[in-house]
Amino acid sequence: MASIVVLGSCSPSEPPPVPPKISFEETTHDFGRTAQGSPVTHAYVFRNAGGLDLTIDNVRASCACTVTAPSSRVLHPGDDGTITVSLDTSREVGRKTRTITVYSNDPGQPVTTLSLTGDVEADLAADPPALYVGHLQRNQVAQNEVRLLARPGVAVGSVEGSGKVVDASLRTTPAGARLRITIKPDAPPGRFKDTVTVRTNSTRHPTLTIPVVGSVDAAAAGHAAERPE
Repeated sequence: MASIVVLGSCSPSEPPPVPPKISFEETTHDFGRTAQGSPVTHAYVFRNAGGLDLTIDNVRASCACTVTAPSSRVLHPGDDGTITVSLDTSREVGRKTRTITVYSNDPGQPVTTLSLTGDVEADLAADPPALYVGHLQRNQVAQNEVRLLARPGVAVGSVEGSGKVVDASLRTTPAGARLRITIKPDAPPGRFKDTVTVRTNSTRHPTLTIPVVGSVDAAAAGHAAERPE
């Protein structure tokens, strides 16, 4: 009698695991309009839509933003996470867009860019909001001025330096009010970080503070000629 050989059956191979996948509910948020100085905070919710653990490697934010990363940097398949972003609007004005970059082990999208955008309104703003004057001598006038942007009905009052280095004066031009920065005659030599305060009739923003940074040269200073009007 012929023998019968039974061959073992081969089980089908297991499908490869689905890689991790980061999926945000939204990547852009418009906070609308807000007053300068008001806090802006938004939470971006995301999910691991893949089949393996998702790892959040790093989260970076552009200037004026702070980020709170997820409480757990590793999300199992199906888990949710939150990245909370806060924008400091104290020195912002106008239409603003800030970005947040999220780095993960998602092989299809290792870098995700989130954006936070909106309008910051101020009764009075400085352009630039902070002034770097470089190296100056005593009595010298800074080459750059600060332009003051006021809403209709807002009047600029007195201006004053708050430290031992900077004096400020207000001048009016056809383009609007401008601050002229001068180094005091008895200013100590070396690097400095001073501030100038502008007072207004605004009840919402009665004062505007402008940082001024630079260095006073130790050499004896001649009197710098002021620029023509």
